[in-house]
Amino acid sequence: MSDADAIRTVLQRIRDADTGLRAFVHIAADPLSDGPAQDAAGPLSGVAVAVKDIFDTADMPTAYGSRIYEGCQPRMDAAIVTALKRAGAFVVGKTTTTEFATSPPTPTLNPRNAAHTPGGSSAGSAAAVAAGLVPVAIGTQTLGSIIRPASFCGVVGFKPTYGWFPTAGMKNLSTSLDTIGLLAASTADAERVYRALVPGEAEPTGRPPRLAFSRQPHWDNATPDARAAIEACVDTLRAAGVTVDEIVMPDEFDAMTDAANVIHDYEMHRSLAPEWTAAHDKMDPALAARVERAGRWTAEDYRRALAASEEQRRATDALIAPYSGVVCLAAPGEAPAGLAATGDPMMNSAWTALQVPCLTLPALRGATGLPIGLQIVSGRYSDLDLLRTAARLEALLGDTLFKPGQTVPKPNALSIPASRS
Repeated sequence: MSDADAIRTVLQRIRDADTGLRAFVHIAADPLSDGPAQDAAGPLSGVAVAVKDIFDTADMPTAYGSRIYEGCQPRMDAAIVTALKRAGAFVVGKTTTTEFATSPPTPTLNPRNAAHTPGGSSAGSAAAVAAGLVPVAIGTQTLGSIIRPASFCGVVGFKPTYGWFPTAGMKNLSTSLDTIGLLAASTADAERVYRALVPGEAEPTGRPPRLAFSRQPHWDNATPDARAAIEACVDTLRAAGVTVDEIVMPDEFDAMTDAANVIHDYEMHRSLAPEWTAAHDKMDPALAARVERAGRWTAEDYRRALAASEEQRRATDALIAPYSGVVCLAAPGEAPAGLAATGDPMMNSAWTALQVPCLTLPALRGATGLPIGLQIVSGRYSDLDLLRTAARLEALLGDTLFKPGQTVPKPNALSIPASRS
């Protein structure tokens, strides 16, 4: 089967499945030639990739999840889309995003259990991978919008070091936090795309993994089943011969969630000022009110949050330098029941503010059998090392990992309407 035929098969599978999943806002046309229009010799030749609708695409509309931009057709691709195409990937469609990657929830359903949220704001990308429609999808994280939906939908989520992927042509929300990342069916899929987008990086040393286990941040807010699941996973890794030390993060680490929220809100208030000023009546009312409230933070509040984050980055880099990664929870628990909210990014915001690479494996199970992510965090600019460490853990944990297409039925599930606005 040619690459073009394989892509046509993927596109038809997406068309057939997405009416019940609602992960896509636009599906690409079939390739017309014998091969995809991208570089057939590239490292991603024939790979189907979905892209969150927060990135400009010259051949598909881009609305950033907002009524304000309905029907908008960019003249050229975002830098990350260009890089994917140059590497030979075929962009099969645009996945849902919350409005400007904020809120409210998207129409997307969780493929593991449709009565539970898939998370936000990269819900469409996570769901498309979890349903087995694509091996990789592009998402973004400003607080927790890659790692959290990956945890809820039971897929690999990878947020690289801040700034590692180019953001030109992406609708910015918070320039100090916005990070492009990957939702993937496996660490191998994530690593393949990462290597294509960041060629020439030095190879990892291949040393046996030495891990640290952190109950921070917000251990007391995690559900009992989540705490038990990660502790059992740590025991499993130790029994397999992996060194796992317990560490306590510096006292200032716990303040990073609040610092991230200040930075997020201050920068969001400025970034969305054009839309709020010219068309806030077309914004979701809750988002419009949120943007207005974000104006309460002063420049001095913002300066202090930035300074605290930079100081803590240096402290965190030093603390975790001896380790291949720090394992911790990717979310407080299973995906919450209901579709009115996307869950809390409390387990992710501090790490995002620290600009470190994070990866979550679909390795834990909650009380009802839904996935909970095992998050692995490494030092800045050690992204490829993190991917290799995660691959080793993925191999050790084996059959305990969730696989694409696997559903988790729940008794007395909520009735899901045929469509949602």
